[in-house]
Formats: sequence, structure tokens, C-alpha cells
Amino acid sequence: MTWDKGEYFPRQKRAREKKGRLIKAALEEFSRRGYNRTSAKRIAAGAQVATGTFYRYFRDKKAVFMAVCRSVETEIGVIIFERGQEMRKRGVLETEILKSLIKTSVDAHHANKKFHRAVLAMQLQDPEVDAWVRGRESRTLKSLKDFLEPMREHYRPRDLETAAELILHTVEETAHRAVLFDSASGEDELVRELSDMIVRYMFD
Repeated sequence: MTWDKGEYFPRQKRAREKKGRLIKAALEEFSRRGYNRTSAKRIAAGAQVATGTFYRYFRDKKAVFMAVCRSVETEIGVIIFERGQEMRKRGVLETEILKSLIKTSVDAHHANKKFHRAVLAMQLQDPEVDAWVRGRESRTLKSLKDFLEPMREHYRPRDLETAAELILHTVEETAHRAVLFDSASGEDELVRELSDMIVRYMFD
């Protein structure tokens, strides 16, 4: 048996599929009810397994919450940067690629809007969730820097590391305002102005 931080990692395909159903059900429950009102019993019911089965894969509710966090992070990261690489292969202008990355990043918050809110709330209460959020930011920043690096000579800012950090946090905060908290200006307007601002910063 392979356990890590309260989570069991099975080798058999059938067991991995069952665990995947639990993670999917947990995402739905945390999104619907928030962390405090979600229970292992509800998650198990959503996955159509017995409550005892839940504990074969996760130590407790907190362990599955962290598993959902990692799953969502992986899914979003793949979508954003793979799409950018595909656009480069097709010869799309870098300004348009950058705009697409920004739009995709904001759009990704729609898929699990209520879960993102649950994470923000938990970050203020739980050191483990806060550590994961900070770690996710570091990993995303590295991925962004790696993505921008091949085109370094085409960008106006000489300090690409600082530029990447500014882009990451500006886009993240705008996504929160536009999607999670329903900005008065409207999502489309915010994203359009944000894209223009970052393109001018990077290329003008």
C-alpha cells in the first residue's frame, strides 16, 4: 500500500477509477456546500460507494480536499500552457498567444467557480491549504517563465522573472474579480483591458 499525506495511491486500474470518482464527487460537494458542510458520507454517496470505501483512499475530509486541489491545478495548468504551445507551432503572433493565455486563465475559473471560492476561504483558516496555494503559485510561475523564455529577446522588459510574476498575479487577481466576485465592470471588459495592458507592457 502506498500512502502519502493521508491519501492512498492504488496501482490497479479499477481502484484508480474508484478513487477518481471520489475526487470528482468531492469537487462537486465542496463546490456545492463548502468545506465545513461537506462530509465523507456525502462524498461517498456522490461517488456511489460505501462510506467505508472512502476511508480506503483518504484518511479524512481534509485529505480529499487537498487531492481535489492538486487535481484542479494539474488540469488547469495543462490546458493553459499546452494551448499556448500549440498556437506557437501554428505560427500565431506572440501578442495573440499572450492574449489567449490570459483569456484561458480567466475562463478556467468558471469550471470550478464555487470550489475556487472554497479554497480562498480555507486558505485563511488552514496552514496546509495556504501552503498549497503558495506552492501552486510558485509552480505556475515557473511554468510561465519556462513558456516565455524562448521568446525573451522579443519582450520589452529585460527582467523576465519579474515580468512573469507581475503577469501571474495580475491575471489571477483579475480572474478573481471578474469570475468569483462578479465585477461591476463586467468580465469581458476587464479581460479585454487587462489583455491590452499586458501586451503593451510586454511588447511596446
